[in-house]
Amino acid sequence: MKKIILNSTLFLLVIVLFNGCLTVERKEYSVTLTGANSGKAVIKYINIVSTKDEDRDVSMKDFAELITDYVEGKKLEDEFPNAKNLKKRLFEENGVLCGELTFDFDSLTTVKIFKYDKDSPFMLVTNNFSNETLDDFDGQMIDDKLPVVFWNKNIKKFTWSTTVTSDVSNAVSLLSHYQNWEKTNKKK
Repeated sequence: MKKIILNSTLFLLVIVLFNGCLTVERKEYSVTLTGANSGKAVIKYINIVSTKDEDRDVSMKDFAELITDYVEGKKLEDEFPNAKNLKKRLFEENGVLCGELTFDFDSLTTVKIFKYDKDSPFMLVTNNFSNETLDDFDGQMIDDKLPVVFWNKNIKKFTWSTTVTSDVSNAVSLLSHYQNWEKTNKKK
């Protein structure tokens, strides 16, 4: 019993001392309208990685955070409080760990899209993204000085992608942790 308590204490101490950073290389957004202001959103997280903490590999801690806070926890629900029917999954694609969040919404503001009135174009204000840089979209941008993507007022599907971490060369892939976790969970 003492050994279990000691091991648990050491594990918690390691988690507190080694603060890595869970991040993702890119995000792809797809929003499809099912009504005037409602619809379905899909956010794909491409290449989920752990950044080193002072050159220490803390990927195991970051993977545990990914599972407990994001997949099994409510962190994504907190980020999208007006979203409904949230579904989350992790998967391997092209040799990297990816994640996907799908949800329904009743208001365009849930997906950060705006429309002044029925005759106005749809708008996405790109400086609303914290820690993300817009890199591709299927709408139009008037110029680089106005951080807004516009879509025709009659369009029903919007897509855009962002870069979150442009240099992942020193990051640690979480794919092997996911593969081990998946094997363990399939046995249950």
